[in-house]
Amino acid sequence: MNKTIVILVVIVVVIAGGYFLLNGNVQAPVQNNTQNSMQKQDETSQLNVDDTNQMTGKYIVNFTDSGYSPSELKIKVGDTVTFVNNSSNTVWTASAMHPSHIIYSGTSLQQHCPDAENSAFDECKSSQPGESWSFTFNKQGTWGYHNHMATKDFGKIIVE
Repeated sequence: MNKTIVILVVIVVVIAGGYFLLNGNVQAPVQNNTQNSMQKQDETSQLNVDDTNQMTGKYIVNFTDSGYSPSELKIKVGDTVTFVNNSSNTVWTASAMHPSHIIYSGTSLQQHCPDAENSAFDECKSSQPGESWSFTFNKQGTWGYHNHMATKDFGKIIVE
């Protein structure tokens, strides 16, 4: 009887974990307002912590060995997000779903890469540590994304 209960508990935990993993319901830890403020890229290309992102329309999402941070970001139509690779690995940021990357643009990976117009929310190549890639969101909606090189790493951009 006890063995059956343990097996049922393990099954429930695996199913729940899979649900949250596939739906991207993972959020960055909440910290105080100073530490939780977004970073922006100023005119000298230096990354600074700053609460003026909403005024500038420029946001930074850092990719580290732990994944994307913040993993969820709310922005406005026309805002730009720069994805910075601060990890020890390569990263290829792309629209959900893996492997097609079709959700944002309506075109498949094979149809939109290389993305000369930068309109498909797909980096279309991997970035080395220290490199970055920027994308301007011109469509309202909730846009899931992932690291094409390691699909366990994902996030969400909410464009209002």
